[in-house]
Amino acid sequence: MNSEQSPFDKPRPLEYPQHFRAGMGTENVAPFLRSMVQLTRPNRILEIGAGYTTPFLLEGLVNNERLFDDGNLDRNYLKDYKYSPKLVVIDDMSQGELAKKPGMNHIINSEYTHFIEGLFQGKSKEIYDNYGDFDFVWFDCGYIAEYQAFFDEYWSMCSKYIFFHYTYSDGKPNDKLTTILRNIDSEVSKFDIIESHKTRQGSITMLKKSTI
Repeated sequence: MNSEQSPFDKPRPLEYPQHFRAGMGTENVAPFLRSMVQLTRPNRILEIGAGYTTPFLLEGLVNNERLFDDGNLDRNYLKDYKYSPKLVVIDDMSQGELAKKPGMNHIINSEYTHFIEGLFQGKSKEIYDNYGDFDFVWFDCGYIAEYQAFFDEYWSMCSKYIFFHYTYSDGKPNDKLTTILRNIDSEVSKFDIIESHKTRQGSITMLKKSTI
């Protein structure tokens, strides 16, 4: 009789439990974003609203330092390739307050991370001057007014993938999604993921700007 315990007997523990906040709806989104970072290998990530997703975004960048070579690597991709990514996090909580949260001090002090304290509104020029375009953006902040402010100020800085949280309520499009649709054009692809077991905080909308 095989006494070895199967890894599939029960669910694995929640990752980064010290960062988890009940009701925020990102327990499934966070590892999804990490996978997307590792799939798309962005150089500049912008996260507006620090939270449970932050360590996963950072881990994705760190994991990308390792290129798994199973014989399927594109040598042209590697030619003259330099990897120096940055995760820029904007949050209205002070850096001192965030540093007191368990595990957050390691994120703030990471060489990959640049933390900007305060509201995101009014900071786009400073950020663009320092980092240029962002090829991966996670926006999880506020309501309709904040979503509109993001498009007014940051949309032109987004070069590829943009992810928005909580765009459906009770499985139906909400006003946040309406705001998104009002601001995008035909050169953008859209994909919605809905967590059907949730009534709120259970959806994301992914946009991808055309690179042609």
